[in-house]
Amino acid sequence: MAVSQVFPLSGVVAVAGSRHGSPWPVAPVVGLVLASGGVVRVGDQRGVDAAVVRACPGAQVVRASQFPGPPKARLAQRTRAVVLGHRALGLPKASCLLVFPPEGGAPALGPGSSLALRLALEARLPVWVAGEPRPQGPGWVPLALAGVPGWALPPVQGGLF
Repeated sequence: MAVSQVFPLSGVVAVAGSRHGSPWPVAPVVGLVLASGGVVRVGDQRGVDAAVVRACPGAQVVRASQFPGPPKARLAQRTRAVVLGHRALGLPKASCLLVFPPEGGAPALGPGSSLALRLALEARLPVWVAGEPRPQGPGWVPLALAGVPGWALPPVQGGLF
């Protein structure tokens, strides 16, 4: 499957992942997004977020401090803005989501990455999850991005009726 059939990498590409880092390399995938003309959007945490910013100093970084409320609510609002955009901040919805899980793969996702994945699936965005094992649920297909193995879930197309 060609990357262009699954991901509009030339659009706004949201990235989520573990605060503890990921065994799957972030930099080559970010480089592929940039080479495709895409814009990278990420949160402001350590781990994967920080690795994305190191690979792409011009990434759109959405900071939890931009939102009101207690810390947990700020983090959730930040994650929502990374994936779904935020009108007041001038952020359009992402065209796809890339997820870099911790050791153990998608079953070991933390609350922020799990929220990002759920929001992307609900919005019918294409999703790619790095590494193994295959995420649970139907429709996941193997797809390597920039040589990094992973699994893609193209958006479900609505029926004609």
